[in-house]
Amino acid sequence: MKKITLALYIILLAGCTKDFLNSKPSDQLSDTNFWKSDADALSGITAIYEQMQHNYQIYGYNPMTDGMTPNAWIWSDYLEGYGGISKGNLLPTLITPVNDKWVQLYNGIYKSNLALEKIPGIKMDETLKGRLLGEAQFLRALFYYNLADYYGGVPLIEHTLQLGAELPGRNTREEVLTFVEAQCDEAVKSLPAVYDKANTGRATQGAALMLKAKALLLGKQYQQVAAVAKQLIDKGQYRLYDNYEAMFTDVAAENNAEVIFDVQYAGPGLGEGSPLDGFMGPQSSFGKGWDQAYPTQDLVNSYEMKNGKMITDPASGYDAANPFKDRDPRLDYTIIRPGSVWKGIAYDNIKVGGAKSTFIGYLPRKHVLTVDGFNWGDSPLNYIVFRYADLLLLYAEAENETNGPDAAVYNAINQVRARKGVEMPAIPAGKTKEQMRDIIRHERRIELAFEGIYYSDIRRWGIAKELMDGAVIKTMTGQQLDVRHFVDALYLWPVPQGEIDLNPKLKQNPGY
Repeated sequence: MKKITLALYIILLAGCTKDFLNSKPSDQLSDTNFWKSDADALSGITAIYEQMQHNYQIYGYNPMTDGMTPNAWIWSDYLEGYGGISKGNLLPTLITPVNDKWVQLYNGIYKSNLALEKIPGIKMDETLKGRLLGEAQFLRALFYYNLADYYGGVPLIEHTLQLGAELPGRNTREEVLTFVEAQCDEAVKSLPAVYDKANTGRATQGAALMLKAKALLLGKQYQQVAAVAKQLIDKGQYRLYDNYEAMFTDVAAENNAEVIFDVQYAGPGLGEGSPLDGFMGPQSSFGKGWDQAYPTQDLVNSYEMKNGKMITDPASGYDAANPFKDRDPRLDYTIIRPGSVWKGIAYDNIKVGGAKSTFIGYLPRKHVLTVDGFNWGDSPLNYIVFRYADLLLLYAEAENETNGPDAAVYNAINQVRARKGVEMPAIPAGKTKEQMRDIIRHERRIELAFEGIYYSDIRRWGIAKELMDGAVIKTMTGQQLDVRHFVDALYLWPVPQGEIDLNPKLKQNPGY
């Protein structure tokens, strides 16, 4: 932690000076030359948002975490560490991603703490000041939520640490989540419901409520989740967007009414671009991407027929000779498969191995631009962190766990299925609580595939070992590619060994 604080302090101070060579000593700079005006306050908050844009370990790599689930296969044991993790190779000494994620999230927390300490002393419009403090509270809570999700209990640091200060030990996950929930409550008081166009992308009341619901869900506080989610749903501010595919592939669909919070990317020449088009896009003669996570046959098989039946149901009408006919439309919105047309390229001859091929036979479509003209890493596509469909499904889950499959549960899940352009049939009535639980989990898998959510879901549900241990990864031709493993320790990532070396108070998670 000490190392992180020092590095961030230097970076922040350097970024705040117009003439670094003529600046005052760095240990005095932030007090004498910065945090004096509303412009400084705005710049300080912008630096926190930029933490999410510039550091891939916070959100840039998130869709690839599906490669640690049955949804996708990562073709290299390295590739940001996720390929190895899917086989059980998760070590405290891994720089990427174990150390990098921890470091970058705490960098964001440091910037948030600094803003929360300095902005109150600035003479400026009080309404603006309150809003900026609310944004900092939300962003700090968001970083802590991610830490709790991956590492469990972590040090809860609410103030900037001075060099040489005593470093704290770990709080429990419950304490961290309680802090996140309280910060969201505070942020809601000063955040607006909406912004003007110039401020699109900033944290809103809806974003804070959604984060609170997520934190409560991670803590399995289902009754409270249902209450918070219903509060946000009842606001009527958000709705399902009527073009599922465009939401993830077309800049014209950005910031639509389904988006509750996202990471904004300006694109080439305008600021930091998104890496997702490069990470997820086709490689070889198909395109210029890296293809880091291939959709699995297991995921493809999980998409229902258009009549709502699974392909294993004899009454579904599934034709093995024409396997993509009459399937849930979200399959084609999410996956490039044989017979797809993407960027004018017909994928009729897509195959496993050889030229113009993939390892498995499928390619991801989400987060891949529908137009050319952008280099690797400069995509203008935003990354959606929270959206309304996720809210409806987590509400359905929490309500089902609290009260069983009542009308509200059916209504929430059926809204998602009835989206224009998807229009899957409603879930039949008469389901038991256990049956509805499985339905909701399946719907979350399909609706949120390749959005960096399912990996957290299967660990939260405690079924990751069941799904992943010994899982055989096959191509669409039936060829076995890989066998993956999941041990109980993998439900939480290890605390980076370098952090433990710096601070012996940090105790390692079990199994490492």
